[in-house]
Amino acid sequence: MTRATGRAPSGPPQPSPRRYNTVLRLYDAPLHRDWVFWLTVGLAALEAASVLTYPGPASGLPRWLDTLLAVLVFTLLFGVVPAWIRLGVRRWRWRRRQSPPKTPPGAAPRTTPPAHATEAPHTTPPPRTPTPPRRTPPPPPHGPARPETAYPPAPDPLAAARRSFPHPVARTVHEMQRAHTAKDRHEALLEAGETLAATVAVTAAGLLTAHGAGERNLAELRTALAGTGTTFGTWTVWLHHLCRVARERTDVVPGLAEALRDDAEMAARPDDPGLAQFLDRLKGERNRTSHGDKPRTQEEAALRVAEHRLTLEQALMSAQFLTGLPWLLTVSCAYQRRTGTFEVVADHLMGDHPDFDRMTFSCPAPVADDTVYVLSPAGPVALSPFVTSLYCPQCGRREICHANNAGRRNRPAAYKSFGRGHVIPYPELDEEIAALPGARPSPRPGRHTP
Repeated sequence: MTRATGRAPSGPPQPSPRRYNTVLRLYDAPLHRDWVFWLTVGLAALEAASVLTYPGPASGLPRWLDTLLAVLVFTLLFGVVPAWIRLGVRRWRWRRRQSPPKTPPGAAPRTTPPAHATEAPHTTPPPRTPTPPRRTPPPPPHGPARPETAYPPAPDPLAAARRSFPHPVARTVHEMQRAHTAKDRHEALLEAGETLAATVAVTAAGLLTAHGAGERNLAELRTALAGTGTTFGTWTVWLHHLCRVARERTDVVPGLAEALRDDAEMAARPDDPGLAQFLDRLKGERNRTSHGDKPRTQEEAALRVAEHRLTLEQALMSAQFLTGLPWLLTVSCAYQRRTGTFEVVADHLMGDHPDFDRMTFSCPAPVADDTVYVLSPAGPVALSPFVTSLYCPQCGRREICHANNAGRRNRPAAYKSFGRGHVIPYPELDEEIAALPGARPSPRPGRHTP
């Protein structure tokens, strides 16, 4: 009676599998089973012996150099060249076997590879673990293989936003991608949506102010700034009301009309929402979180991130027109006497990197130093008073900020940092906001105006 074990009975060792063209891409492994290798070695040894034992007169070269040259020539001609020819033949036979057989007219196409297609030898160096060749590459870990005739995959909207969007948006998208926990990623996703809404709104507001268009919309924004301050809902509601002027003046903000959808278009195409509708969905998640329904566990946060990530990507794709309206922070402006133009040096406020690239360009009119501009097709347009660059005492560095509120009885006018949300008092903002189109708010009863 024999004792049962989990090991198979020992037997003679199996020979190593033959691997084609794995040694110098010419010889098979193991070498002792390749006839071309032995042909090369034999010819080299035979030529060395014949030169060393040749009884005739010397050729004028040292005997060792003469032997070395002869061995190299014969090895190359009668050893390496046949191996290279064999490699070419193997490749030709492999391509011929890989090509699908011709289907006669009226016959069904063959969908499975022939049996001998998986037995063809390797003609290129295989990886460390040799695997038999396949007709189609193995599917990637994340899904099935794409057909060879399919279009290339679309670029990642988040990666594109980090490279080419204004810095406030690119920065928040970067923070979302590098968040370590699902809760942090959820908070960064909502911050990216609010930053995108504010960036689109202040860009449009600056261009409308410069072109003298949309006075009713600017008056509405002025009223919001004079109230309790800007919120996520302030920007989304203002963008909804901007649809009409965006349709009428497509030259003011190029691409904005295509990004927004008004009520009529939403009724006609409910399955094709616009930028404002995507931002509304993110605002709803922000309101849900702010009113006590935060994700309590990492698993719940991960589910809510997966639910709203696509909405953020769609909003970024709808706001692609921002890539054609770059933000600049002017450093200097100098008059060029020879050309009659102004040479402007500015920081390019695009992308997620905090060290901005510096650019130089000519402008027919002067621009103010240390001011945020948007480079429109008609030239640089100042985004003041909606956007500025201020020193943040809490961060210890300069930050890109947007107008948050005008001055009230016990509260000075202030900007809010795009990056951290810090409120920075700025009393001079009152005068600039008051200069926006729209009537001043009426004074309260019982109060006398000077």
